[in-house]
Amino acid sequence: MNDHVTKPIDPDKLFATLQKWIQPAAERAAVQKLPVLDAPPEPDQTVVDEDELPESLPGFDLTAGLKRLGGNKRLYRKLLVDFGTKYTETAREIREAIDAKDVGQVHSLVHNLKGLAGNLEATDLQAAAVEIEKLVKGGQKETPANDQLKQKFSELEKAINQALEAVQTLGLSVEEKIIDPSAEWPAEIPVELVKEATGRIKAAAEMGDVIQIKSIAEELKTESDAITPFCDELIRLADDFDFDGIQQFVLDLDN
Repeated sequence: MNDHVTKPIDPDKLFATLQKWIQPAAERAAVQKLPVLDAPPEPDQTVVDEDELPESLPGFDLTAGLKRLGGNKRLYRKLLVDFGTKYTETAREIREAIDAKDVGQVHSLVHNLKGLAGNLEATDLQAAAVEIEKLVKGGQKETPANDQLKQKFSELEKAINQALEAVQTLGLSVEEKIIDPSAEWPAEIPVELVKEATGRIKAAAEMGDVIQIKSIAEELKTESDAITPFCDELIRLADDFDFDGIQQFVLDLDN
């Protein structure tokens, strides 16, 4: 390891650290610019218009959060909504670990929550997670003072619930509103084309190559107008660097 960037990641520090250690060849830099020039700007602008954030959200520093994500409102909104759907049981899980005196599990759950809160700029939640992590850091065998731990957990639980209530006002995530690939895939699209495309998409996803994924989607659009909604969804997932979503999308197509 040449260097280290602490979480939550500050984009400026990240790029400064990368720049310190990486010296790309001039020709590679030129190649990397081409996809940006070729990419149509209109979809990105449409996405921003369709997925605006509120002016404020209780418990969140939206300005700092947007800066961390390079101003990508749609991605920030998606991450907030995902938090609102995937972390509803976190407080219960932490409480059960405390009741079981499983300090290591408490620390693991709280540490993950602290990192997530930092990335989302959920300031109140992050502060509450930091306080309880201090009591259990290191996964020591001895359980911290029960009264003190319960007090800190009560504060954490309150912060979790407040954060969940705030993000749940944003509504459904993009993925919950889109079409279901497995249910509505156009029958006129040849099976061989689907298999060939999904194989290429899988390979690109494994490499983390969102440019290639978007390129494949654009190619597929030329085959039929009926396939356009599916390609647009794939492009949205690539824009969000949602590789889990891309893999699930491809799995649905395979089925």
